[in-house]
Amino acid sequence: MILVTVGTEQYPFNSLMDWIGLLMREGILNEEVFIQYGASTDLPDNVRIGKLIPEAQFKRLIEQSSAVIAHCGEGSALLLEEFDKPYILVPRTAKFHEHVDDHQLEMAEDLENQGVAIARSPADLAKFLKLITIPHNSLTFAEDRDLCEYLSDRYSSEKYDQIMLVCSSGGHFKGMRGLSQYWHKFNKRSWITFKTGTTQTELKNEKAFWAYSPTNRNLLNLVRNLLLAIKVLQEERPSLIVSTGAGVAVPFLIVAKYLCKSKIIFVESKTRIRDLSLSAKLLRSWKVLDLLIVRAQEIADLYPESVYIPTGNEQEPSKFGLRDVQITNFNDTVLISTPPNILSTESRKLKEDFTQLCQEGENFRKIILDMSKTEFIDSSGLGALISCLNVLRQSDLQLGKPEPTELVLWSVNPQVLSLLKMTKMDRVFSIEVSARTNRLASSNHQRSLDRPHRISIFLYRLYQSLIDIPILCAIAYGMYFFYPAIELDPALPLHPSVRSFPKRLIDILGALAGLSITALIFIPIAIAIKLESRGSVLFKQSRAGIMSKPFGIWKFRSMVKNAEMLKQKVVNEITDSTDGKSDSDSGKFFKNSNDPRITKVGKLLRKTSLDEFPQFWNILVGDMSLIGTRPPTFAEIGLYEIENEYTDEKLTEWSRLDVRPGLSGLWQVSGRSTVRSFEEVIGFDLTYKQNWSLKYDLWLIWQTVAVLLKRNNGAV
Repeated sequence: MILVTVGTEQYPFNSLMDWIGLLMREGILNEEVFIQYGASTDLPDNVRIGKLIPEAQFKRLIEQSSAVIAHCGEGSALLLEEFDKPYILVPRTAKFHEHVDDHQLEMAEDLENQGVAIARSPADLAKFLKLITIPHNSLTFAEDRDLCEYLSDRYSSEKYDQIMLVCSSGGHFKGMRGLSQYWHKFNKRSWITFKTGTTQTELKNEKAFWAYSPTNRNLLNLVRNLLLAIKVLQEERPSLIVSTGAGVAVPFLIVAKYLCKSKIIFVESKTRIRDLSLSAKLLRSWKVLDLLIVRAQEIADLYPESVYIPTGNEQEPSKFGLRDVQITNFNDTVLISTPPNILSTESRKLKEDFTQLCQEGENFRKIILDMSKTEFIDSSGLGALISCLNVLRQSDLQLGKPEPTELVLWSVNPQVLSLLKMTKMDRVFSIEVSARTNRLASSNHQRSLDRPHRISIFLYRLYQSLIDIPILCAIAYGMYFFYPAIELDPALPLHPSVRSFPKRLIDILGALAGLSITALIFIPIAIAIKLESRGSVLFKQSRAGIMSKPFGIWKFRSMVKNAEMLKQKVVNEITDSTDGKSDSDSGKFFKNSNDPRITKVGKLLRKTSLDEFPQFWNILVGDMSLIGTRPPTFAEIGLYEIENEYTDEKLTEWSRLDVRPGLSGLWQVSGRSTVRSFEEVIGFDLTYKQNWSLKYDLWLIWQTVAVLLKRNNGAV
């Protein structure tokens, strides 16, 4: 039996319930499951359940289980340490309305460094169930000697005759018990805490008052605790109050400060490692605290008036854990974890590992890509996903499988998901929505200077909320017109040209000027095209824009009506490499200087580049830029290879898509159709990407005009 517990009944934990249901549906979790669900409302099917379980019965359930999955609370961790059972902790997050803040996410990092197994995604739970014997160090919530010595020196029992200890149950109570070396010196002492099996047992010889629980979002209990505080403190009149935290302490400390004039000591939890708890912040802002003790240097730096006392439990991070497991098999399912960033180098490694897995010939029903750790992918990363899908389909054909192997993405974070949606790849891959992840983005702490501005985040969310609403979507379209990057999550570290507002202003002005000229030449060009051949005046073709986002590029038609059907009969003069060998079937890039499909009018239009003037509309609506990389067709990028390396940074062919495509660019002013190597084409685009600046764009605009005015400009 697997025991799942979510701790106190006042917080829901529906994301964990979704994970358990998902693992059961996939056959990864096939044991009997008992869930102590608390306030959770979305429970999986075919499980045994209980809401409020007496402590004795709960301990019996632990003894009967083969493993325990618990919420990441201090009390849960300490209780589970008493049993010889494998366990894993799952942190709640404020993002899913499971807690008031992300304290459990921060605590998870600290516990993981102590060797405790932590699950931040359903894939982590799956690995735990597969590798259920992962060793870990025992937690150390023992006697807090350094803090006891500090308190004894500053607030000795000789100066203060009566002490009151205020805390909640669970980890806060254990923390207070760790200070027994200090408070045992006071002959007059009393307790205020929650009534549980543990507190009743350990305080049977102490004077204790039982507070009302739960306190979170419970106005009735808040009032009851306030009345209890007034009653108890008028009777006890303690000269000193020590609290180890939680919301229950707030009314008692306020009454003690302003009614009894007591000295108030607040000891922040050891597991608060980045910021104060809400209770401490409230008490601090209301000037209630005489002494604030914190256990992390980062918090001490934020609050200079606090006293920092190390926990004494600092140790090197555990060198082994779930984070080191990259590939895990479950019968006919295999799970592959992707790296934090999928850029050029990581893309090649991902495809290499995926290809090796498929070549082993095992009959997998499903392959799961766990993307819970992945915070960012660029165009090469998107290319790696497509390459993995192509490799899988080829493997299925070779093995003669009657049904294709399913490829599913788990725990896709919002930034990566925004890219998949923009490029329409969310329609290509199966994305498991219930596999959402509880994880703090590590890059947020490492690149604090690169965090997006709050205004950028607000505008992005506003755009996302308006784009699908009738009538109001016009506001979103207006936002996109002036700033096309608004559709991309501001947390994504994109190429700087993509978010350059001055570049967009230049594009708008240039597009308006170009469309004015297009309007003047449209009628004579349309008449000439119609007189020579049947078909439409304008030609629209699907191209890959930024990050391979599809868009329709417009041109004046320069070929015969059925040109696409005749393409296979025309020799491709562009080669895949500089060895000079032509490969007409390569498809990565197609050119023929004497293409028989081009009409007489079309040759003139191409020679003068007038066929490209309708693309000013693509620039105006934000699909293209005046200057950028060449916009490839999807037939071309479908043949891109992750393995090929370009420039000293070892970029891939997909890397050219990191920049918004342009009407002109370095390739157009460096020989245009005289270029006969695909490597040269890629080289020009990647050079532009690496050297981009507004000054460089203006120079290329000038060079484009100069090239067009030349009699022999290299156009076909």
